[in-house]
Amino acid sequence: MRSGAKRVALALASLLVSGALAEGVYRIATRPDASTPDGSDDDWRQRYNHMNESIYRASEDPRLVYEPNPSSAVEMEYGVAGFNAGSMRAADEPALEPGPDRRVAIVGDSLVWSEFLPVHEALPQRIDTSLGGGWEVLNFGVSGYDTSDEAAWYERHVRRYAPEIVVVVFCMNDMMIMSGPFERFASEADRARKDAQEALLADVAPVRRETIDDVVRRQEEGATFKLWARLQGILARREFDAHYDDEYLAIARQRDALTRFTNALGRLGASITRSGARALLVISPVLESWDDYHWYALHGRVRALAEDAGFTVLDPLDGWRESEDVEGMRVPGDNLHYDQSGNRLFADTLAAFIRSAP
Repeated sequence: MRSGAKRVALALASLLVSGALAEGVYRIATRPDASTPDGSDDDWRQRYNHMNESIYRASEDPRLVYEPNPSSAVEMEYGVAGFNAGSMRAADEPALEPGPDRRVAIVGDSLVWSEFLPVHEALPQRIDTSLGGGWEVLNFGVSGYDTSDEAAWYERHVRRYAPEIVVVVFCMNDMMIMSGPFERFASEADRARKDAQEALLADVAPVRRETIDDVVRRQEEGATFKLWARLQGILARREFDAHYDDEYLAIARQRDALTRFTNALGRLGASITRSGARALLVISPVLESWDDYHWYALHGRVRALAEDAGFTVLDPLDGWRESEDVEGMRVPGDNLHYDQSGNRLFADTLAAFIRSAP
């Protein structure tokens, strides 16, 4: 019996030593980079808030909370952020009347404005490069705009430039009220709408795709045994994926949001057609694993609604799934915005779509 007890004690001691060694190795492997300055995230947030206060202004149009502030510029880590005198993100100043080149207007939110990228790498600028001579592509992106805002912005400002082709870039959050400039310029009534949206999402999708990793990280940081907390986090992520829901899907299920989006698409398509331009719409996918993609039904619904509104629709998802690594296309930690290489791929895909449009 003594021999058996010794073997059990030895096994337990070995297990404890192995666990302690594994915990130590894990802590060393995951310790923060000492070269990263403390408070860098707060510094970035302050710069971002300053940018929103500087390059946007309250809109006189009752349909819009805010709009670009013409001839505004703020230096960010990726270069100059701002708008030219024509309320476009561009270094040059296109004439109001088109010249001999075929004019294309790109309308959308921060995907078009191109968050995190310098102006010469912005999506419309890269499309212009990909199309080559004989084309002129204008950047009418406004960060935070939903489809209803984009319809109002087209009618208020974009159509005066008489584009021959209008490309609307649909982002998966385009049925939602976003933050950023909205927070700076919202009225009491606007804030009440946003608060109601956030209360709904807190109820139906309390842990979202972009926050699940933060939840797991905070639990691990506060844990005594971090390796064990890491294993629990992996299990929590698997459980999350098995019963997946997020704000994009939750909002698309809301009748009021879907009706607002449908009406906005119809108004935008009709306005483009009345202007004599060709209406195109591209669906930008969520930049998450192609193997476990949760948003196919939303793609199909957007396509059907856009085609009913008179748009010719491009959905690059299936083509990209066969040939592209999604992790190499996106800004780290962001499932909507493209990094420089992903943005160039998106631009080339859109250029081919524009070139083939009737």
